[in-house]
Amino acid sequence: LYINRPSQNYVGLFGYTNSSAEIKNIGLKDVNITGKNYVGGLVGYNHTGTISNSYATGNVSGQFVTGGLVGNNNGGKISNSYASGNVSGTGNNVGGLVGWDAAGTISNSYATGNVSGQSYTGGLVGYNHMGTISNSYATGNVSGQSYTGGLVGYNHMGTISNSYATGNVSGQSYT
Repeated sequence: LYINRPSQNYVGLFGYTNSSAEIKNIGLKDVNITGKNYVGGLVGYNHTGTISNSYATGNVSGQFVTGGLVGNNNGGKISNSYASGNVSGTGNNVGGLVGWDAAGTISNSYATGNVSGQSYTGGLVGYNHMGTISNSYATGNVSGQSYTGGLVGYNHMGTISNSYATGNVSGQSYT
């Protein structure tokens, strides 16, 4: 899958999904996706939809809210899914699997690529806002300017359990 829309928001195989969306058993190999904001290998913006048993491999780049699988997971559920490949953002909220998780659920999932961004940059999730992450991991190297973490760049009132990261982290982190 090749998408080159650097000035467009909501970019991915699915640009925007809502509560009636159920994405399962989808595998994307060697993606090369470029967008502006809300950019993901599979979904740019997942609004309360369900994603399961799915993956994206390859490179994803954007400005703000960029993830290897999903850019923004707003109240959605992601399970048994992964992203492998490099993820880069010139702005904030960049993650190996999800750029911004807002009150969503991520379980039994992982990311293995390298991640780079400015603020709120994480190997699995860039910014976790009141979301739940469980039984998940990240193995890529992460670089950012501030709020940088191997698993999550910034966790704001979220819950993280049975999860870990093994990559190297460069940039200022906050706990």
